[in-house]
Amino acid sequence: MRVLFTTWASGAHLVPMVPLARALLGAGHQVRVAVPSECAAAVARTGLVPVQIGALPVAVVRAPDATRRPRGIWPTDWPVRPAAFTAEQHGVLRALGDRQVRIAEAMAQGLVAFARCWQPELVVHDAGAYAGTVAAGALGVPAIGQLWGSAAVLRLDRQRLDGPPLPGYARLMRRYGADPAREPDLWLDPCPPSLALPSRARRLPVRLVPQDGSSPHETRSPYEARRAGPHPARQAVAPNGRRAPGGPRRSGPVRVCAAWDDVSGPPDAVRAALWAAEARGVEVVRVGSAAEGRPPAGPLHRVLPGCRALLHQGGGAAVLAAATAGVPQLVVAPRLEQQLNGARLARAGAGMYLPADALDGTRQGARAAGGRLALDLFTLLEQPSYTAAAHALRREALAMPGPDKAVLAVTRLTGPTM
Repeated sequence: MRVLFTTWASGAHLVPMVPLARALLGAGHQVRVAVPSECAAAVARTGLVPVQIGALPVAVVRAPDATRRPRGIWPTDWPVRPAAFTAEQHGVLRALGDRQVRIAEAMAQGLVAFARCWQPELVVHDAGAYAGTVAAGALGVPAIGQLWGSAAVLRLDRQRLDGPPLPGYARLMRRYGADPAREPDLWLDPCPPSLALPSRARRLPVRLVPQDGSSPHETRSPYEARRAGPHPARQAVAPNGRRAPGGPRRSGPVRVCAAWDDVSGPPDAVRAALWAAEARGVEVVRVGSAAEGRPPAGPLHRVLPGCRALLHQGGGAAVLAAATAGVPQLVVAPRLEQQLNGARLARAGAGMYLPADALDGTRQGARAAGGRLALDLFTLLEQPSYTAAAHALRREALAMPGPDKAVLAVTRLTGPTM
């Protein structure tokens, strides 16, 4: 069977798709990954075969200003409560959806052209790559949406989340002979059930398999192994160095991970909280732009097993990595889906959360907000309930079916002849 994967971005969009693609290859199927040209190298590093379908203009990819720091109070479970939105909030979601439609328009011609040439029997696309549904509709083959760890199945291609397709998306579907009402036949969902929101969509739970974005044969370097340390279940230690309830005695500093994916790095308040933690003897391991000029500690999923907490923005990939490692999380979330993830973690007792807008932007305010963040971080480290809830979340995540089970489910969609 030929299976066409597609996404519009690398990183957190590509990584959740890689385990299924590799599992399909292992089962004897043919796989191609169609991406914009700027993502081709990332695909090649995974050992998969990229197909370049043109470049995405920067103006198309750039998020609208109104969506970067949404104003106002949003319900903590906002994807399932569209009736509670203000007109301004509906406008924010409409802007997000229109952006994804523009990305789909920029990808569709190259993607559909390749699909018509290669004739896949199945299309797997990341949740925000609506061009994948367009291509599947154009060919009349099943489509599968790959979620990346959000607590909800976000249908931003719809009006008011639960309404008809956005006008631009409907026009795009009709342009390629596809039904505008067409939806993915199945969603692959790596989100642990206790974090997920209910949805009418057909979902298949699939366990996260961490990836380095490189060859499946890559091994851990001695430096990363030394930094990672033992599993969190074997190192429950309070910040003062005494043994925490339920854990053995351990020498050495308590380790906390800070991960940020904004090119500008973490806000001043987050930096202040990390400095305060270091002043208390906590070792801070920095990943991504949080490294701030230092050598990054390594891939997040390799660093986390040696850490007692993760401070980050609430992106789905980081949430799942920490959940799988059994690490409590402190989320400072600027974007809506990150705020949603943080709220669900707090509800499960496995973390704490606040919107990034709660941080004062002035230097004096950042110092005070950093002090409050540091107190939250010490609370995560000192109160055993957070570690216990994080370990429960880990058991739940590891109990989910793996990619091999997903291969059986997705191939059934193509019909009994397969």
